Amino acid sequence: MQTSSSTDAYGLFSGMDISPQILEAVQKMDTETPPRRMKSSSSLRKHTSRRTPRYPGHLTTTANSSAEDVSTTSDSDRDHDYQTDFTTPATSDIYPEDMQPDDVEDFRDREYPQLKGKTYMDHGGTTLYAKSLVEEFSADLIANLYGNPHSASTPSAIAGHRIDAIRERTLRFFNADPADFDLIFTANATASIKLVIDCFKDHAATSNTPVWYGYHRDAHTSLVGVREATKMHRCFTSDEEVDVWINSGGLGGPRARQIGLFAYPGQSNMTGRRLPLSWPGRIRKSFHKAVTYTLLDAAALATTCPLDLSDPATAPDFVALSFYKIFGFPNIGALIVRKDSAHVLESRKYFGGGTVEMVISINDTWHAKKETSLHDRLEDGTLPFHSIFALDHAMNVHERLYGPNPMKFISHHTAQLGKQLYDSLSGLYHANGTPVCRIYKDEAAVYGDPTMQGATIAFNVQKSDGSLIGFEEVEEAADHRAIYVRSGSLCNPGGVATYLGWSPAEMKAAYASGHRCSNPTQIMLGKATGVVRVSLGAMSTAGDVQILVRFLEDTYVETAVPRLARSSSLPMLNTSAGVIATYQSRQASSAIPPLSSESSTDLNGRDRMWDSSDAPALPTMSPMSPTVDGEKIRAFIPADYVKRRKPWEEEMRKQATTFNYGIPGDLKMREGEDGGSVTKASTPSFRARKFGRSVVNLLKSNRSNVNINFADQRTQQDPMPAPPSSSYAETTTSKRSLERNNFKHNLDSLGL
Repeated sequence: MQTSSSTDAYGLFSGMDISPQILEAVQKMDTETPPRRMKSSSSLRKHTSRRTPRYPGHLTTTANSSAEDVSTTSDSDRDHDYQTDFTTPATSDIYPEDMQPDDVEDFRDREYPQLKGKTYMDHGGTTLYAKSLVEEFSADLIANLYGNPHSASTPSAIAGHRIDAIRERTLRFFNADPADFDLIFTANATASIKLVIDCFKDHAATSNTPVWYGYHRDAHTSLVGVREATKMHRCFTSDEEVDVWINSGGLGGPRARQIGLFAYPGQSNMTGRRLPLSWPGRIRKSFHKAVTYTLLDAAALATTCPLDLSDPATAPDFVALSFYKIFGFPNIGALIVRKDSAHVLESRKYFGGGTVEMVISINDTWHAKKETSLHDRLEDGTLPFHSIFALDHAMNVHERLYGPNPMKFISHHTAQLGKQLYDSLSGLYHANGTPVCRIYKDEAAVYGDPTMQGATIAFNVQKSDGSLIGFEEVEEAADHRAIYVRSGSLCNPGGVATYLGWSPAEMKAAYASGHRCSNPTQIMLGKATGVVRVSLGAMSTAGDVQILVRFLEDTYVETAVPRLARSSSLPMLNTSAGVIATYQSRQASSAIPPLSSESSTDLNGRDRMWDSSDAPALPTMSPMSPTVDGEKIRAFIPADYVKRRKPWEEEMRKQATTFNYGIPGDLKMREGEDGGSVTKASTPSFRARKFGRSVVNLLKSNRSNVNINFADQRTQQDPMPAPPSSSYAETTTSKRSLERNNFKHNLDSLGL
């Protein structure tokens, strides 16, 4: 809240021993006349806030002035009028309540010149800062002297006073009453989360109450990492599971004499789905066996959604957020603490500079913490006070650009763009009807409804045959077109496992195979290991959406699906088993007879040789359907193969028994995937060795009389010779002729 009177200025330092000159300097800051602003050429259409800039008038300067022209020690009372051609127009008598999304295009070129010729769609990582924000912040630092807030000099006192005012204003930005909430400045949302669990651990150790931790599946990695600091933790895999847990009064949660902490994101940073904000109030009301606190990760939510903490009874106990995701600059975060729950954080053992009143380090280990406020005890060392001053300017610019309630307008604006983008991506199809984008969203989420869904879309691009294109390839191709998105697993392990269908065993196998989040293998086991994420922000426009859709259409939409050759492979996704089955055309050189519903053996039990001319035409197959010509495709089962080979095996056994002319009788039949193959005993008998020698001699002496066909396939097969009889042996006078005929007969029996 801006201080506007000398009474407020003196009231802020009441009870403190402050020199009169410091109070006079602070009073001058609060009573200085606000700067006048020059209207731009397009100010007739602009609607701006009545709120004046929060930095004092004596620190403003003209845009063309140099550092030498602005003397911080000057006694001149002349007002420096800060005005540029690119700042927002002068205040108007019309409030921007009727601001429309088209108004963003009016000031975008002026306020965001870094976007010229570029399409930025990674606002979930960080949004963009306005030009006037940088100009006003730099003018502030050039015109004023600020000291370390921990010092007692006049510049330091001014800095400390301004930090307190910005802290209070930031709380009111989220509709949080400073009487009910405190704000602790941190490096970012992750630092805020870590601060909470560090304090919980020390509180548990001090009070001898173990910590139980629960987190939602959509939690960012920073929330998941908290579990490593606790011995008892649980991951809730759905909203329904959380509701059942709350309605049961905490069954499956913390037990008596334990302390609980339940953390979840206000919005999934992967899919943009917004989770219920009613859980903290319900938990506080329903849990009586063990006290359970709530931690809301609002980093993704606060980017484009108003965060309302007006009701302390239903608000989370702790809220973590990052300001660069809201304003683009500065790069700091905050932890908002409900004061009724602040006692859990007061047991932290570590203390840094500025958080204690006295420390004894020699001959004793005693220290006294500050007791003025929670933030005084938890903000270690010197605050990034210059960045905090930039936060003040950021809120000024946000209100001037997007209205007195900027987050409400931004939420409405981005919800419309998000729906437009989702509808456009959903409407991209290949020529054969396969969707171009595989979009990942919750069934209950509705794009266009800001209460359920943010302006974030996660998807993968696929070809007309259903195969995926690597997410990094899509990001790289977009980058070449000056379209900037994000790809990868997005630090959301639960979202990847849920929406991409990864089991724990598969994720461990992927890691063992070399996949890393920082160096990913984009597709493994037929699945994507990450996604392409598009997230919109306050300064996004419909033109950005059209550029992205046009890029995907020009680059990836297949308008004519090529006809596949018979020798090619047709991938088919087996959605039930998550396996890619492949049908390959059989070549003339194939040595294995076809496994089909037709008989693969002739009447005599011999293999019918495969003729490529008899091969049926390869059936047409939908890329994403597990059926061929309307019939379900049966998966290959080794037992069926063995069953079809049984007649051949039985016939071979009979022949081996009837015509045992040198072939060992102890044949081993392997019944498995290669059932039907014949292996000899490990130790050949004397008769077998004798038979082998006779074969060698036969081939050497009478090679021309032996007609052995070792071809893998042949168009016709000679009929099996009749079994030898006693008359056959009597008519043969030559032992060598008998061996030769028996050998030929055995080769034919074996199908060789």
